[in-house]
Amino acid sequence: MTDHYDWERLARYISGESGATERADIERWAASSEANRAMLDSLKRRWVAASDAAVWNVDAAWSRFAPRLKGLKLEPGVIDIESRFNANAPWIRTARFGLVAAAAVLLMVVAVRMRTDVSAPGVETMAFTSAEMRTSIGEQRTIDLSDGSQVVLGAASTLRVADGFGTTSREVFLAGQAYLRVRHDSTRPFVVNAGGTRTIDLGTAFEVRAYPNEVVRVAVTEGVVAVRRDSGMVDSTVLQPGDVAEVPESGATVVKRQQNVERLLGWTRGELVFDDTPLSEVARELERWFDIQVHIEDPALQARKWSVPLRISEPLDDILDLVETTLGVSAKRNGNVITISSGPPRSPTAAPRSRGGRVEAGA
Repeated sequence: MTDHYDWERLARYISGESGATERADIERWAASSEANRAMLDSLKRRWVAASDAAVWNVDAAWSRFAPRLKGLKLEPGVIDIESRFNANAPWIRTARFGLVAAAAVLLMVVAVRMRTDVSAPGVETMAFTSAEMRTSIGEQRTIDLSDGSQVVLGAASTLRVADGFGTTSREVFLAGQAYLRVRHDSTRPFVVNAGGTRTIDLGTAFEVRAYPNEVVRVAVTEGVVAVRRDSGMVDSTVLQPGDVAEVPESGATVVKRQQNVERLLGWTRGELVFDDTPLSEVARELERWFDIQVHIEDPALQARKWSVPLRISEPLDDILDLVETTLGVSAKRNGNVITISSGPPRSPTAAPRSRGGRVEAGA
C-alpha cells in the first residue's frame, strides 16, 4: 500500500475477507507509521462496535460515494465515524456488510477529513464546514480552522466555533481537551472559552484541558497566553512557554513554572503519560481513551500514585497487567467494565514491564 489509503483493501481486511498476503501487506503498512496504525485501529473498533440489525443497499451507497474520491486527499489522523454522521442510522448499526458496503462506510468516514486539492477562486477551504466538531471516546482529530490555526482535539471532546469566526472575531468554545497552534493576528486575539475560563492567545501554541467536574488546565509550549475566569476575577494570569496553570472552579489559580509540557502533550503523539497521577485520575483517562468503565472498589486505592507512559494503541489487557504488577492490586475485566480492588493480582508472579520510561507506584 502507498501513502494513500486503498479503501477496497482496507474494507476486505476489517471485514475478514483479505487473503494471507494482503493481510500481511496491510499490517506492514499499519506498522510503518503512527498515523497508519491509528487509522486501522479506529476502523477496527468501529467495525467491531457495529451490530447486526439493518439492511444496506450496497450498490446505491457505492454509486453515491465513489465519485467523491476524485481530487480529494486525506489528512493524517484518527477519524470518528459517529461524530459526523447519525450514529442511530441503520446503516451504521450493520455488523456484517459485504465488501463494497464496507468500502462505502470507509469512504464516508474519510469524507470527514478530506478536502479538495484546488479550491475555486475566492472560496476559503476548511477541513470542517460544521460550526461544531466532536470526538468520541478513544478518538483524536486534527482540525484546520479558516484563520490558519490548527486544533488537535482529544478524546470525548467538543469544539464549537463562534459565529463570525475568522471575520469579526476568533472565538471558540471547548469541552474536553485540545492542543492549539494559533495563527498570529494582533487585531483579533484568539479566545478559548472552556470550563468557565477564557484563555486569550497572542499567537502561540498551547493546550487547554476542561473536562466536566475537573480542574481546567492550560499548558503553553510557545508564545504567551493570558488566562482568567469568565466572572469574579478581572486580572488575568499570564503564561509563558513551560508554564502550566490549573484553574479550579473556586479559589486561586495555581501556576507551575518550567514544567515538562511535552509529557502532558503525549496524547497528541498517541501516548498517555502518567506522572505521580492518582489512580482515580488514571481511571478517568483510561475510560476516555479505551471506552471502558473503571470501578475502584477500595476508596484508599483512588489516591495511589502511578507513573508510567502508555501507548494508546496498546492492548487494554496488557495495560491492566501493568496496573496489577506495579500496584499489587487486582484488575478484573468483564466486557468493558474493569473492577480494581485490593485483592491479589491475576498473575502475581508477573514482573513489571518498562515502556521506555519509569514504571512506579506510590502510596
